[in-house]
Amino acid sequence: MDLLDLLFLVLIIVHLVVSPYTKVEESFNLHAIHDLLIHGRDLQAYDHFEFPGVVPRTFIGALAVALLTKPFQVLAPLPSKFALQYICRGILGVINWASILFLRRTVSKVFGKSTALWFALLQYTQFHIPYYASRMLPNMFAFPLTMLATSFYISGKPARTIAVLAFTTIVFRAELLILTATIGASSLLRRHLTLSSTIFAGLVGGMLGIVASGFVDSYFWDFPLVPEFYGFYFNAIKGQSANWGTEPWHTYFSLHLPKILLNPVTIPLIFVGVFAEIRRVGMLLAPYAAFVGIYSLQPHKEWRFIVYVVPVFVLTAAIGATWISNRMRKKVIFLAATIAVVASVAGTLMISAGMLAVSSTNYPGGHAVTALHEGLDELAGAKAAVGDALGNVTVHFDVPTCMSGATLFTFARDDIVYDRTEIPEELKSMAGEISVLVTFEKRPASVFGRDQEWVEIGSVKGFGGLVPPWRQYGPRFWEMAGWWNDVVQLQQRVFIFARRGL
Repeated sequence: MDLLDLLFLVLIIVHLVVSPYTKVEESFNLHAIHDLLIHGRDLQAYDHFEFPGVVPRTFIGALAVALLTKPFQVLAPLPSKFALQYICRGILGVINWASILFLRRTVSKVFGKSTALWFALLQYTQFHIPYYASRMLPNMFAFPLTMLATSFYISGKPARTIAVLAFTTIVFRAELLILTATIGASSLLRRHLTLSSTIFAGLVGGMLGIVASGFVDSYFWDFPLVPEFYGFYFNAIKGQSANWGTEPWHTYFSLHLPKILLNPVTIPLIFVGVFAEIRRVGMLLAPYAAFVGIYSLQPHKEWRFIVYVVPVFVLTAAIGATWISNRMRKKVIFLAATIAVVASVAGTLMISAGMLAVSSTNYPGGHAVTALHEGLDELAGAKAAVGDALGNVTVHFDVPTCMSGATLFTFARDDIVYDRTEIPEELKSMAGEISVLVTFEKRPASVFGRDQEWVEIGSVKGFGGLVPPWRQYGPRFWEMAGWWNDVVQLQQRVFIFARRGL
């Protein structure tokens, strides 16, 4: 481990601190960790029985992170329950950091220190992996195991690669079955494995995954279950994933992969890397590129579904950068190219910092909980000044607010009843119990009651889009003042209403 690795860890933590709130895709794992820490063996109090989600998810990743978080909960004097969200996210970030570090060490042993250095410079300055390393997406629980498998593959241990990927497929992400198959096929074609040893490795990893997931998840869901089997049937067989949108077949290659790689010279360097060592690097990259190609047949596409292959594309680019930098003393063109790559690394880091700042504005629901607590404190202070008391308050959060950052960890006050009722009929029946409303709706009557019954006590802005500066300021846009507020458009997203007379 060197200074670059430590700086990468610092970068992951900075991303966590600057953007501590979460989105709905992270809610299952985050709330599972919350329930494991807060409710322990009282399964009936667990959130997933009331809000199970579209498909069941595994508890294995959440259980591992919760076990590592528990000592902090027991031994450290935490200011609030929300601090646990920082800690558990930080632990996942460290796990993913360690997996990248392990991969980089393998790269150093197999391809040399120069390639490992370029790998670090190109990988660490990206936005997506540092930002999402600590996020509770199912894909980021699968990520460290896929990095372990990739390390095994690079170091010539394909049987271990297939076993780890098969386990990860069963437990975390079914789409990794494709990567398991492409690596297995590549190993067979290169005669690194026999057919029997390939099948055996897959069966060992798969059976371990079935036993682990079947035992753990059947307990927490209270019926026999391997969640990824259900998810695969729902999304792939029934084709229900298309309900969340579809994109053209080429989108992974034309949009998502370039977006994750970010650095504009990475893709040209990939071609240089393949050219430099066509047999060695081409066969390394082939199964990962084939995974993206085959998975492109699935109409619903998201960048996180292919995040596992990004470090291999970066490694190929690093091999290309090494080939160029090793020749920079021979010809001026190679020196200029090396300088351009170094400059692109610095530029990418600056772009990543800007993307972090913008992304942190995209969680209005989380910021709304903080604004709610502050608003209620002010209201309680005003009542105390006239000898009155606020008492317990029941607050209703609508679905968009909960999807954009309001989590069980943010519901940290004992004097507040946090309500997340989603069914309109149930919500109307309890309208008289609700004293505060946190909603994306501009008028409280859109939820229940009449507008006259409510008074707005706060609001929260969120990301509303980007406006290129040259559209507003013309050719002298660099002279603009207050550029952040002009370029990053913030709009009123969440409104906080209190019942009159509260």
